[in-house]
Amino acid sequence: MRRALKLGLCGAILIHAGCAQMVTPWPEAAGAAGPYASVQPFSLTSPGETAPVGWEPWILSRFLARTHYQIVEHDGERVLAAKANVSASGLLQPLAVSIADYPYLSWRWKVPELIADADNASRISDDSPVRVIIAFDGDRSKLDFEDQSLAETVKLFSGREMPYATIQYIWENRLPPETVLDNARTSRSKMLVVESGPQQLGKWLYFKRNVKADYERLFGESPGPVIFVGIMTDSNATQSRALAYYGDIRLSREE
Repeated sequence: MRRALKLGLCGAILIHAGCAQMVTPWPEAAGAAGPYASVQPFSLTSPGETAPVGWEPWILSRFLARTHYQIVEHDGERVLAAKANVSASGLLQPLAVSIADYPYLSWRWKVPELIADADNASRISDDSPVRVIIAFDGDRSKLDFEDQSLAETVKLFSGREMPYATIQYIWENRLPPETVLDNARTSRSKMLVVESGPQQLGKWLYFKRNVKADYERLFGESPGPVIFVGIMTDSNATQSRALAYYGDIRLSREE
């Protein structure tokens, strides 16, 4: 039942896409009101808030418990804390950004403990303590019949268009970094392992990915505009708990 509701995590990536508008790029838009074309930082948000202005709750299903997100002071910095208790939900920020102009995605995260039974290669235990997700628009006429049908289903239930493609950057228990995992329901969603195993637990880890290059490698074509970024800490599939911290996420021009 949980797997059906979770839609193989594809539903998690699809439900809240769409509604992006072009505005000022980073860093001029930081602190501005309204929609954004830059990722609004957690570090400039008051402790106790759920997320910065511009970020939205990412609800997978009304039948699933929600992960709790809150801006906190941790290790002397202002970051986003995520606490999952047999739950699966996230946060996302709609964007309209050219990946050709801003090809680099950077972020920090800290994971105190792995989810013992998680295995993202398995449909029945595909939880992760941390996910950073980026979604793209594209030529939907290229979607095959199954993806076209899935897109229609998503729009019927959510009222929004599903992304043309998504990449999830995850921390996996066993699979080595750079492992690519296909979503069980669509080839338009890929999980890319960027950290693995317990060696780096309890440390702040910094990542910078050439998203344009990752997209071209994973999908065999050039990426369209970015339509949202998101984060998610989920533990519902393994009936467990998870705690994680996210630092600021940023799209930038240069490596």
